[in-house]
Amino acid sequence: MPDKLPEKAGKKHKLEVPWKWFLILHISVLLNSMSGVASKMAGRYPLMSMGFLFYYGLDLLLIFAFAIVWQQVLGHMSLTFAITNRPVRVIYSLIWSVLIFRERVTPLMVVGVLVILTGVVIGVSGDEQSDS
Repeated sequence: MPDKLPEKAGKKHKLEVPWKWFLILHISVLLNSMSGVASKMAGRYPLMSMGFLFYYGLDLLLIFAFAIVWQQVLGHMSLTFAITNRPVRVIYSLIWSVLIFRERVTPLMVVGVLVILTGVVIGVSGDEQSDS
């Protein structure tokens, strides 16, 4: 085993996918996180009330939209790349919990966000495979 890794002189890291599809990927994850907001809102209303039915219907609509966009995303990037970005949903959910539900962010939550972001960065910046 070599003592050190080979250097990559002059090699720039870039995304595996075009920015357009990276953005669409995150829009799909954002839709998925918003379905959690709708389901939490539905839980605030009595079962089968108008408020419950509205938010439950919105939840189903958001899940459907997520599924459609997610399938399009998978047609333009590897499953590994797409799945590596899915944990960002937790970060979006944390943002919604603060903005919509006025919940408090704890230091442990911040640590969790940093761990998730580190994992995503490591996951999407892996070395390109060579064909040798």
